[in-house]
Amino acid sequence: MSKKKVLLITHDSLLATAYRGRLIRKGYNVEVAFIGQHGLFKARRNNPDLIVLDVTLPGLNGLDVLKCLTDVPWLAKVHVVLLIEKILNRDALNECLIWGGDSYLYKDTTSVAAFVEHIDKVLSSTAPSVAAES
Repeated sequence: MSKKKVLLITHDSLLATAYRGRLIRKGYNVEVAFIGQHGLFKARRNNPDLIVLDVTLPGLNGLDVLKCLTDVPWLAKVHVVLLIEKILNRDALNECLIWGGDSYLYKDTTSVAAFVEHIDKVLSSTAPSVAAES
């Protein structure tokens, strides 16, 4: 059985290092992109099983990335877990969920262990997960 592929798109290198390390230890194949444009390129090239997407990316933000993902039929079906901050405007979050975000985690309060547990649940389910607060 091949490893599940996770694409992590975030500008936060410390968070990316922590998440990537823990996901690799759990047996996932992990790619990281630090800006939206690179994330879209890697998504198209690597066909991930799940995308972890930081909503507050500089330049092409998370919502813009979600909109671009829907332009590619097979990428529109990929699970997307949004990384958000508690201060994110509720309307902005709702728009991201409408555009294809399956669930979300608060990046400023969710532990790395809880993050990995959520990723495990999403990838083990057959249907997109509902929004989850941690």
